[in-house]
Amino acid sequence: PFVAACDDRVTTRRRLVAEHGIDPRQPWLLAVAMMRHDVKLLSFQLLAQALERAVDHAWQILLVGDGPARSDVEALFAPFGDRVRFVGILSGPDLPEIYAAADLYVWPACNEAYGMALLEAQAAGVPVVAGMEGGVADVVDAASGCLVSPRSPAALAEAVRTLLLDPSRRRAMGQAAQARVRSWHATSVASARLAAVMAKLETGMSIG
Repeated sequence: PFVAACDDRVTTRRRLVAEHGIDPRQPWLLAVAMMRHDVKLLSFQLLAQALERAVDHAWQILLVGDGPARSDVEALFAPFGDRVRFVGILSGPDLPEIYAAADLYVWPACNEAYGMALLEAQAAGVPVVAGMEGGVADVVDAASGCLVSPRSPAALAEAVRTLLLDPSRRRAMGQAAQARVRSWHATSVASARLAAVMAKLETGMSIG
């Protein structure tokens, strides 16, 4: 569904412009996360601090998710005014579509065990800027995104500014991201690896 959503990107962006009043002429940043009073809220705090350092560039950000810390997150991003759109929780085809509509996925990724949202962004052909913490490096590489020092708003802001000024690099990273997902994270690839491991185990057990 994430790959398929790329084919409808133009239509999706038009719909999102109409629904949320987003400026189609500016790059769209995206973050998808539950709004909880834990490291998720810390990531939102660091994201707001990073964006404050990049206010001299044109961008808008879509925040997808909800939760008990919603009011805290809204307060963090209130200074940015209409640059921010709170989309709420999405499901079904709406989630892949909003990934595919974005230009850049940005997330500090505090204590991120794996980063499924980072993987979903790449599946939709969106380059990622993230803090290199936890399992993030297992999901994003230098070809598909920018990994920065953990919990550093300055480093996150610098990577965002760099990619905002380089649309061709963003497109190349998005293509590399989608290829990485196909090569390493597709269900068919995972099942083939699991089958190979099981076959080795079965062979060892039969020999024993």
